Amino acid sequence: MRRLRLVFTLMLIPLALRVYAYQVPYESWMGSFVGDKKIGYLSYKIDKAEFEGVQGYRIASVLNNRLTILGADLTQLVTTVVYTDSSYAPIREDFTVSSGGKTTTVRATFKKDSVDCVISAGSGVSNKTVPIPNGASLVGDAMFVMPDGPVEIGKEYNLHYFNPLTLAIEDLKVRIEREEKLTIGDQTYQTVVLANITPMGQMTIWQERNGDMVQVEAMMGIRMIRQTEKEAISGLESANSQDFGVLTSVKTDRDIHSPRNVKSLDIVFKGVDDPKMLITDSRQSAEKVKGQPGVVHYAIKTSSFDSDKSIKLPVDPKQFEEYLASTPYLDCDLADVKSKAKEIVGDEANAYVACTKIRKWVFENMTVRGDIGITRSASDVLKSKVGVCRDYGILTAALARAAGIPAKIAAGLLYTNGGFYYHVWVECYVGEWVPFDATLNTDFVDATHIKLAEGDATSMFGLASVIGNLKAEIKDYK
Repeated sequence: MRRLRLVFTLMLIPLALRVYAYQVPYESWMGSFVGDKKIGYLSYKIDKAEFEGVQGYRIASVLNNRLTILGADLTQLVTTVVYTDSSYAPIREDFTVSSGGKTTTVRATFKKDSVDCVISAGSGVSNKTVPIPNGASLVGDAMFVMPDGPVEIGKEYNLHYFNPLTLAIEDLKVRIEREEKLTIGDQTYQTVVLANITPMGQMTIWQERNGDMVQVEAMMGIRMIRQTEKEAISGLESANSQDFGVLTSVKTDRDIHSPRNVKSLDIVFKGVDDPKMLITDSRQSAEKVKGQPGVVHYAIKTSSFDSDKSIKLPVDPKQFEEYLASTPYLDCDLADVKSKAKEIVGDEANAYVACTKIRKWVFENMTVRGDIGITRSASDVLKSKVGVCRDYGILTAALARAAGIPAKIAAGLLYTNGGFYYHVWVECYVGEWVPFDATLNTDFVDATHIKLAEGDATSMFGLASVIGNLKAEIKDYK
């Protein structure tokens, strides 16, 4: 079986910083850890700068992480440069993430009512305009400006920020939790504890009253602590003793035998707090367990689709515009992608049969390569023909759209090797929404595929809030 996994960009999304108090130029370094194992570092710098005639600041961060994920050594280098005005309102952001010799960049220009994005995700370049919600208080990436004055425990700030991963304006709630003495090594700090709550999860930040960060508890079990530059960049080695993929997998109370043949599954998960993950459709149902916050019962039932009931191509584009559109990662309108889709599908008019041909071609022509930890465009995946489940899914969905078949990314969990691992597959509309998993050598998608997010390729980042936080109880399976 092909390696099945979903790799997320492990970046530091908005931190709460009292930037008004900093002595500019300002520089800070932190080491990143999973448990006691060092996996990387973060550097953060603020300088006065002028950008396109506007006086303000240049805020630059570098995040370097190195992990072992399901046996593959994966390194991610994330750099972000934000230019702001004198009040720290963002003007321009350049975001770059590199991994396994591949690079994805997002350049965001902030206007009054929108953010204009230029995305380079491999071999193609695309544009996207993101509207800014009316009345939104937008802050630059990796900063939050708190007013000067006494700390008010319990006070909340409701803001917004641009997320270069999801290419969207997202909510940012910052809550002042408490004051606390924090000891790291032989040093004790008097800190203010802040909670940063975003759609991708919650982080807890310990910072001194002057704004200096001391410790961050980020998503997925990653912890960062203040260090000198020398300390931060030293000791960066692969976490061979602790596989991050295994560490964040969802353990179960019992095993599932022959998981690829499972046709029905009843399971309860603890730790599902995002209502968007309660996805119910013709294949699965999700229901909160009364009186138990974050506990959800999922019931999944599979069935074989009768190809004789499939719709015929072409599909009415107006009815499925969202699922036929070309996007920065599902760039189905590029000539190479359209040509390959035509080559695979040929003159096949049966939408379901066309999907099976695409699934089979992707399975037979892709090669697993686990050291690429970034989201790439379908055109780049097609060119390289290497990657993990995320890449298999992106290419399958784009080829389907290029062939005129409505398609969307499905992201969630898959049972394998004694636990549930994070995974990506595809759903295509062929008269009803039918799943296809190009990492498998079959058109049958078993009931251990549990969907927690769906839509464009960026929807998979929504799973960041539950990675490492779920517990499972298997009620029954057949």
